[in-house]
Formats: sequence, C-alpha cells, structure tokens
Amino acid sequence: MAMRNMFILVMLQGSLLSAQTTFLVGSTSVEATTVAQGLDVPWDLVLGPDGMVWFTEANGNIHRLDLSTNTLELVHQVQDVVLSGFTAGLHSMAFHPDFTNEPYVYVHYMNSTTSSVVERFLYDQGTNSFGGGSGHLLSVPIPGGASHNGSRLVEDGTGNFILTMGDHMTGSALVQDLNAVEGKFLRFDPLGGVPADNPIAGSYVYNWGHRNPQGLVHASNGIWYNSAHGQGFDDEVNVVLPDRDYGWPTVLGLCNTPAEMAYCTANNVVEPIHEFTTEIVAPCGLDHYDHPAIPGWQNSLLIATLRGKALWQLQLDPTGTQVTAAQPFLSNVLGRLRDVLVLPDGRVLVCTSNKDWSGTPGPMDDRLVLLTAQTSTALTELDRMGPRLFPNPGRAGHASIVLPEGTYDVVVHDIVGRQITAHTAVQGSLILGTEFRAGRYQVLVEGEAGRWLLPWVVTR
Repeated sequence: MAMRNMFILVMLQGSLLSAQTTFLVGSTSVEATTVAQGLDVPWDLVLGPDGMVWFTEANGNIHRLDLSTNTLELVHQVQDVVLSGFTAGLHSMAFHPDFTNEPYVYVHYMNSTTSSVVERFLYDQGTNSFGGGSGHLLSVPIPGGASHNGSRLVEDGTGNFILTMGDHMTGSALVQDLNAVEGKFLRFDPLGGVPADNPIAGSYVYNWGHRNPQGLVHASNGIWYNSAHGQGFDDEVNVVLPDRDYGWPTVLGLCNTPAEMAYCTANNVVEPIHEFTTEIVAPCGLDHYDHPAIPGWQNSLLIATLRGKALWQLQLDPTGTQVTAAQPFLSNVLGRLRDVLVLPDGRVLVCTSNKDWSGTPGPMDDRLVLLTAQTSTALTELDRMGPRLFPNPGRAGHASIVLPEGTYDVVVHDIVGRQITAHTAVQGSLILGTEFRAGRYQVLVEGEAGRWLLPWVVTR
C-alpha cells in the first residue's frame, strides 16, 4: 500500500544526536555520532538521487535521512515482507539509473518462507510516497531460505542492475547449476529483462559459486568488489568478474588444499583478494573510501562485520587488486554492523544489526552512526594545494569539492561549454548533486585564493 501523505517525520534532536566515541585513524581523530535510533535491523544504506541517505529495514520499512537537517522520514512500508528464520525480510534497494525521468526504486525482499522477489515502485516526489508495485520483476522465480539470501542490489554503471544471491542454506547443490539462481550474481535490465550483453545468452547469471555474498560495491577506481560469508575461517573479499566461478561449495576461501587447487585449476576459479583466516567476522556491506578527509583510509575498502562487531579497513595497493593491510575499528563498541556508506564529503555512515537473530540490542539499537573526521593533516595540505574533487571518476553524478579557506563560485560546464549548474560555497566542502549524466565536465572554482579548472568524469 502506498504511504501517500502518511510518512512519519522524526526530528533527530537533543540527546538523540549524542557522540558515542572518538577514535584515531592514523593521526586523524574520528567522532562517531548516533543520527537515528530505535530502528529494526537496517540493512541497506544507499545515497539517493536527491542527496539523502535512503535505507531499508528488515521489517519492510524504507526510510530516507536528510543529514543536513537531521530529519528522518518513513517513505514506504512493503506490505508482503515475510520475517522468518535468521535473515529473511526486506534486504537491498537501488534507484533507476535515469531517476529524473524514470523515478523507480527497486527492492529485493522475502515474500514467503521459501521465496523472494525483485519489485520496483514508482516514487512520487510531491507526496514523498510510492505507488503500486510491479510484482516480481524477473522472469524466473527466486527462492528464499532461513538465511544466506544475500543480498545487495547495485546499478552497474551501464543502466542495468546486479543482485547478489546466496545459496539459501539448502541450495549448495545448485550453486554450480547455471540453470538455477542459488549462489549467483544476477544481472537484469530496468524492466526485469536479460541484458543482451550478459555473459550467458538468455540468462540472468553474471557469475556463480557464492555461499552468502552480502556486500557489493563499484569503486571509484572502476573495480567491483564483494564480501561474502565463508564457512568457518573463510570469510572473503573478492574482485567481481563476469562469467567466472568463485568455487563454492568445493572451494572455501583461497585455493589452498590439494582438492581445492585441482578444482580451481580445472574451473578457472577467482580467488579472493583477502581471506579472514584467523577470525570469523561475517562480512556484510562494504564501500570504497577515496577521500582526503580521513587520509589513513584512502584507497581502502571499509567492511561492516556482524560476528566481528567492527568496521574493518582493507588497505589496497595502487592497482586495487591486492590487500596490503587489514585493521578493525570500533571493535565491540557498536555491536553487529550490517552496512557502511561512504558519503561524497568523506564522512562515513554505518548501521547496526543488534536486533537480528544473533544480536544483543542496547538501549539505542538499532541505529545509524555517522563517522566524521575532527582533524586531518590532509585538509591542511589541501589549503595549500587548492580545491580537490572526489571521487574522480565519479558515479551517478555524486561528488564533493574540498575547498580552501574563503568563498568561492563553483560552475560546472559540460564538454561543449554549456553551463549545467552554479553554486556559491564557503570553506569546507560542496556536494554536487545527481543532475549529471555520464560524460566529461569542467568544474570552474573561482574565489579569494585563485581560479582553478578541474576536469571531472562521471560514469554510469
């Protein structure tokens, strides 16, 4: 049922905006502040086309959070969500790649104890509500189970979507069956059809051999990464490639036993770039950090972990294909973490999952916590260097300009010189919105300290 004129408005004031802790990342002091509380297993944090943070809850709620005014709104409640087992309910969401002209929101959720659906809803900005749903969008049924349902749903930069699927706990025998959806990444177009350039003609299957992939990100370096629950000490992080086998159920993590090595050689298996071999962390959502606000996290993957109860940093090498160091932050401070979202201005948002089947809720759970750099030697360096634009290349038009001291006019032109947008900004950062299509732009920054022309590439 659409929630027309029925959204719930909550002003997050007073004690709700309370700092939880301060911790160091290198020499940068980072403050963790609760910005929403009393939630019910928030699952997927997504930066919306309106610049707000949208997120799902397992119980079917879809919210959006305006961090500039600390306003939380309930936009919609999916009515036929089924909660059962360990990790059933509403999972992931994504936006139509041309949201201005096609304002659809896509969600994946359990609609029975044995099935799940991908559904899209038409969003009405005027009433801040959803219209009727499409019903299951794909042409094949999607099973569901008590757990191992995935899922992350991400627009892939070409106008299509990728959905991660686990083995549903009972489907390991089907993970290697290319006619089944268990343990696969599924790629589909905005109408639910099979894209013509999928690696297997006529099939949604993008790759296979996954146990329970709960994280997926297309990083600003152009590489796709995913995180997945292993069995025991085999939690893993992978580079995502099409038409490849990731080994489950024969291979657990790295190919490092005789049977695994033989299978990996015979089946061209993609090995993880990182395996957690001394701890069970149950990695969930992940994001790529590439911003000077927290220099110690630059060129890193940040991963929310459930059993690990920490935000893990995996430092990447310059190619982005190898992990050079791994370190946990916020260990046992917030409890189980379900997702992490890097904002264009370098802040980081995480959500807890302490009301799920294995969590121990605290008095503020479940909640969203904002991580903000308090001091940064990199920002001082930027004052000497001039403005910087991050990420570049950027996806979906989201970018942040870090400015030196002073007041500046910021004008964006397309490749043929037409003005797209103009802003006036003061020292700090300016977030560019999502009115930008894929292409090349020139960003003119002019003010007290000088004049700069910054090239900017937007990808899809």
